[in-house]
Amino acid sequence: MRDRDDALAATATKPPLKQRLSALFEEYGRIAIITYFTLSILTIIGFSVASWTGLKPSSETGVIGVIIAGWALGKATLPIRILITLGITPLVAFVVRRRRGPDESEIEAVAADAPSDAPADPPPAPGAS
Repeated sequence: MRDRDDALAATATKPPLKQRLSALFEEYGRIAIITYFTLSILTIIGFSVASWTGLKPSSETGVIGVIIAGWALGKATLPIRILITLGITPLVAFVVRRRRGPDESEIEAVAADAPSDAPADPPPAPGAS
């Protein structure tokens, strides 16, 4: 009985999917947006190709119908795509930042936090009294 109450409390404190997606966009910015749209486009293309192979459209109207079917099927996977975006965006951000190298702001922050190796007063020159 106690485990069930703990599980209910954990799910009650978990923010809704929309809030988690907004927080992800705030934290990762452009990387999260690009990841989301890339997944969306790949899903639509995948469903369109799958529909194309099964339907074999013979006219221009049939091709447009296949694309619309791919879009509709892709739209049906929206909750799954959001969950996938939430899951892979930190990994994508890690890879992108690693390949790109540290930002200038990160370098400045590290330099400001690092202790200075230079002594406060330089030693007197040899022979100087």
